[in-house]
Amino acid sequence: MPTKKKRVGFIPRDDVMKIIDKLSLENNLSNSKIISILVEEALDKRGIFNKKTGETTNLKKSDTDNFDSETYKKFLTFLKFQKMMDDYNN
Repeated sequence: MPTKKKRVGFIPRDDVMKIIDKLSLENNLSNSKIISILVEEALDKRGIFNKKTGETTNLKKSDTDNFDSETYKKFLTFLKFQKMMDDYNN
């Protein structure tokens, strides 16, 4: 039976996959369900989605641009940190 939900491909890093597998076993849930829960929690934390009500926040175009810019800056910082950690561990 076809579903109206879209599938999203996700290829996590090895260490992230280990965490997902552990959460999956501990909670007796599929990896897909764990990832779905984690995404909802992340969106809720950012104020984009309310987990309790299922409502999304109406972001203005300027808010979206600012969010994307801030997210990108944080991502670049994370990549620098990850490189530092890799260098430290090697």
